[in-house]
Amino acid sequence: MSQKIKRSNALISVGIISLFFWNSCEGGTFFTKTIDNKSSETITVKLFTIYGDNNTVMINSNEAKEIYWDDHIGSFVDENYNCTEMIDSVVLSISSGKKLTKDIMNPDQWIRNSKGGRNAREDCVFTITNNDFQ
Repeated sequence: MSQKIKRSNALISVGIISLFFWNSCEGGTFFTKTIDNKSSETITVKLFTIYGDNNTVMINSNEAKEIYWDDHIGSFVDENYNCTEMIDSVVLSISSGKKLTKDIMNPDQWIRNSKGGRNAREDCVFTITNNDFQ
């Protein structure tokens, strides 16, 4: 094999390895949305996001469950991100037939916990208590 071919093969190999390494290091943001049911009721939640709908989730009394999670490779948010940005709508039912008076679509009602960096996280929690029912 000639010196030119060996050098060409070596450069191609280095290029492929570099691309693989560069792609495997790409970060992003992992998003979660959790309902923390601190009430005495069982709550059923179906969340519709801008990406489509998720499964229906039943949350027992004094239980917290993630109702949404998604990993967005190469996507990062800034300080203006709010917990309801990805939510299109929510269907929420209470076991006793009561109505939720706390607005789940109000971003101020969610607790946002952020972790920046290459593997960023945006964890959002909406807490429901007995005082939030009518």
